[in-house]
Amino acid sequence: MTKSKSSNSILIAFALNAGFSVVEFIGGYYTNSVAITSDALHDLGDSLALLFSYFAEKFSLKKSDDKFTHGYRRFSLLAALINGVILLSGSIYVLVDSIQRLQHPEAVYAPGMIGLAFLGILVNTFAALKLREGEGLNSKMISLHMLEDVLNWVAVLVVSIILLFRPWYILDSILSILISLIILKGVYKNMINIGLIFLQRFPDGLIIEDIRKTITQYSHVEDVHLIKGWSIDESKFNMSLHIRVGLNTSIAELDALRRQIEDYLRQKDVLEVTIQFEGIGCSYSAKVLEH
Repeated sequence: MTKSKSSNSILIAFALNAGFSVVEFIGGYYTNSVAITSDALHDLGDSLALLFSYFAEKFSLKKSDDKFTHGYRRFSLLAALINGVILLSGSIYVLVDSIQRLQHPEAVYAPGMIGLAFLGILVNTFAALKLREGEGLNSKMISLHMLEDVLNWVAVLVVSIILLFRPWYILDSILSILISLIILKGVYKNMINIGLIFLQRFPDGLIIEDIRKTITQYSHVEDVHLIKGWSIDESKFNMSLHIRVGLNTSIAELDALRRQIEDYLRQKDVLEVTIQFEGIGCSYSAKVLEH
């Protein structure tokens, strides 16, 4: 599937999820169910993530320019940060309301919850299958997240059926708390990862000592130092490093060495690498760019 079709799949899934989240908010109010409202918030967050992912797919095709010399890939991180703040705020609000309801459970309309649960299972299953058609990692990861939403709705369905026969309305609040905690756990993990990327921490997917050992084994390399790396997004990295070479290394040999290092680092998802060669009587720098 082409990137264009992959983006279209994300857009279709967004439209389904966004439309259904509106139905959920209305249904949550109608049934007086905080569990439904919690899942509505969850689906709203998913909708925003899908919308951001759609634009991220589009922006990822843009090359760097004079304004954004590292390209546009980090716009998806900014969108994810905004999405995280929205989910965090909403989840805390629903969590506080659910805890208060534990002390004073309120009656809910179980038949309405059952209808919404069936609809939620259908919509999220269709969206997950649609996204699985995409070839990109982005689409596949969101597809897995949609399948998690299906499980949430199965839980809502089970609780709704129980409430048809037993007035255990406290189950609605308990389920809402569980859903909110699951959302908060995911948001916390993602916010930490986003923060570390913005703080330019060395990427987890790369190990400095392994890189140094591998490059040191190449011909003409005497030492590798000042290795610096940072993430453009969660899966693509940039790197700079200094390499000391033998005294009589020619420009042609340096070019061959540069290509060898480039190939090695590209396998580790290093999008851009700046190499500074050092040596007495030899000063040469090379910059490799790929978009």
